Amino acid sequence: MKMTMTRVVGTLVALTISIPAVAHSQERLGVATTVVGPVTITHVAASPAPLKFKDDVLLNDRVTTGDNGFARMLLGGKAIVTARERSIITITEVPGVSTIDLVSGRISVAVDKSRVRPGEVVEIKTPNAISGIRGTIVVAEVNGGVSTITVLRGLVDVYRRDPVTGNAVGRATPVSVRESVTVKAGVLPARPQPISADRAHKLAKDFTPPVRPVSPASTMPVADEVTRATDLIGTLTGGTPAAGVGTPVTGGAPATTSTKATTTSTLAPTTMLTPTTTLTPTTTLTPLPTISTLPTISTVPTTPIVPKVVQPPLTVPILPGNTLLR
Repeated sequence: MKMTMTRVVGTLVALTISIPAVAHSQERLGVATTVVGPVTITHVAASPAPLKFKDDVLLNDRVTTGDNGFARMLLGGKAIVTARERSIITITEVPGVSTIDLVSGRISVAVDKSRVRPGEVVEIKTPNAISGIRGTIVVAEVNGGVSTITVLRGLVDVYRRDPVTGNAVGRATPVSVRESVTVKAGVLPARPQPISADRAHKLAKDFTPPVRPVSPASTMPVADEVTRATDLIGTLTGGTPAAGVGTPVTGGAPATTSTKATTTSTLAPTTMLTPTTTLTPTTTLTPLPTISTLPTISTVPTTPIVPKVVQPPLTVPILPGNTLLR
C-alpha cells in the first residue's frame, strides 16, 4: 500500500511539472490569414497536419509549404510572414525576440514599427545568416548553402551565423532599401549589392497571394488578428494594401482566439478588386441612305400598223346590146 501511494504521488508530481512545460510550448503566437495549396503545420510532439485558414500558429511550430503552396501568417499583430512554395520555417519566441528560422525556401517578413515595443525585435535566421528587423520589409532566400537577404523597405543589419552556437558573430553588414547581400561558405560581404527597381517589384509580386475563388465558408466573420493583418499591410505599403492580403482561400474551423472580435470583417484581397469599367455604348451607326428607285424606262412608241385595204377585182358588167362582144 505504501509503495502504491508513493507511485501515485510520483506520477502526480511528474504531471504537475510537465503541464507548465507543455502549456509553454503551446503558447499561441499568431494566426494563418492566407493558405493556398499544400501547406502543413507541425505542433510540438504532434504529426504534421494541413494548415487551414484562421488556424492558430503556436510556439515552436514548423510550417512547410509544398509545390505551389503559399502561406501568410500574422504574428503578434506586428509581423506578417509570407512563405512561398517548398519552404520550411520554424517560429520561436523568447522575451523581446521573435524568431523566424528559415530552413529552406523563400519568405518575406514585414514588421510594423508602430506595434513593436521598445527593446523588441523580430529576427530572421537562415543556416548561415541572422538579420534583426524593425519596421522593414525583408525577403530571405535559402538555396542549398547560400543565403540571400534583400531589403525592400527600411534598413537591417545582417550578421554571419555561427554554425555551432547558432548565434550572430562578427561585424554586421548594413543593408538598405533595394539592396541585397549573399552569404556563402561562411563569408559575409562587407557591402551589399544594389538591385534594380524591376527586381524589387518582381520580389514584391512574388509574395502576393494568387487570386482564387473564395468559398462561402471562408467569408464568415473573422478574428481581430485578421483585421490587423490587413491594416498592417496597408500601413507598410503606404496606405494601399498589397493585393491578396487576408484573402481566405481554403476554409477551416474558426480559430480559438484569446479575444473575441466585436466587429465582423470579411476577408478580402489586400487590394480591393476595382469594379469592371463600364463600357461606353457603341456609337450609333448612321443608316445608309436608301438607293432611289431607278427611273422607269419609257416604252418606245411603236408605229401604228395601218391595215391594208384589199381592193376587190374590177369586173365589167355585160350590158345588153354591147357591141364590143360581138
